[in-house]
Amino acid sequence: MQRFEYRAKEGPTKIKEGIIESQSIDTAIQKIMRLGIVPLDVSPVTIDPVKAGKSKQRASLSGFSFRKKVRLNEVVVFTRQISDLVDASISLLRSLKIVSEQTKNLEFKDVILTMHSIVKDGGSFSEALAQNKGIFSSLYVSMVRTGEGSGKLSVALQRLAVYLEKEQENRGKIKASLAYPSLIIIVGLITIFVLLSFVIPRLSIMFDDLNQALPLPTLLLVNISNVFGKIWWLMLGMLGFVIVLFKKWITSDPGRLCFDSFILRIPFLSGFIITVEVERFARTLATQVETGVPITVAIDSVVTVVSNLHLRNILKSVSAEVANGDSLVAALSRTEYFPDMAVNIISVGEETGRIEKGLYKVADTCSMQVDQITKTLISMLGPLVLIFIVTLVGFVVIAMLLPIFQMNLLIE
Repeated sequence: MQRFEYRAKEGPTKIKEGIIESQSIDTAIQKIMRLGIVPLDVSPVTIDPVKAGKSKQRASLSGFSFRKKVRLNEVVVFTRQISDLVDASISLLRSLKIVSEQTKNLEFKDVILTMHSIVKDGGSFSEALAQNKGIFSSLYVSMVRTGEGSGKLSVALQRLAVYLEKEQENRGKIKASLAYPSLIIIVGLITIFVLLSFVIPRLSIMFDDLNQALPLPTLLLVNISNVFGKIWWLMLGMLGFVIVLFKKWITSDPGRLCFDSFILRIPFLSGFIITVEVERFARTLATQVETGVPITVAIDSVVTVVSNLHLRNILKSVSAEVANGDSLVAALSRTEYFPDMAVNIISVGEETGRIEKGLYKVADTCSMQVDQITKTLISMLGPLVLIFIVTLVGFVVIAMLLPIFQMNLLIE
């Protein structure tokens, strides 16, 4: 829905100015006339970029220079607050002001105040969001724009809030499942590194006084520790260099595509990743369709929420097939990774004309599967990592004790 500024005649001499929302200039004129005034001039509202920049500059002066990155949970809270306020029939302008006063992150507070200034100057909420692409995704902006155009901004914001809360919940589950194994690996590797680099080289000096052949495990450990003790700094530097190269490679499109294709070949991990991506795709697409976005447009914008680049390319081909007149079910059924269960559920929704219900059902089913897989990962991954680390540490301890046992046997 567009905004139009107008000048109208009210009574014999009084001139009234204001802003009105409408889908076209003709309907805007009709709305003005229904107010009992005679329109003299009606034109679309344009945002002055200089004025918006000054508004942003004024907003940034309201806080300190210490800034924090805007995190997902802050965007989730912002969306939920705006959704609840707008649903309570509070104007968007006032809602933005209220939320800005409750926001503690100074960087995000400035962003909200800037959006408030843009909306106050006649801009739409989606235009204000689009100026902060680093915080609000193209999907977020698209759904708000659709809500504004259909007059269902409150519904669009509610769906966005639910979607973002579910996304945050899924990320939290994945992080929680990896936290304990990661901690064990880090502590174990640090322990082994300290033993090999600093402890064992000093203890191995006493083996020189034994004047006997060392057992193979001890000899292997001593040689490795001698290397670590002399060039541990070089090995750390090489490790850091490899990590930097890997990050640079994986952020490139060819590297990312190669890595994402590789992890989809790992038996247990591939099923988990596919389930997570299908749940995200189905829930996002259902939210888009429910707010009135055409299916062809919705698929194009939803593809960007899929994090695995290989799966994203497959879904892009699905989008192209649907745009050429094919059905969504037919296009999905030809993909390699989309589960048959999901295709069958979506097929029922497509036949009944309520495809969004089928997509929500797929998302809920995949969400339950993700919960089950996550619980399995937590129950299996922790003990497996612990066994691996204990085995390494146990090898170090036994290798150090073998010469002592051997010496005792010789004495006896």
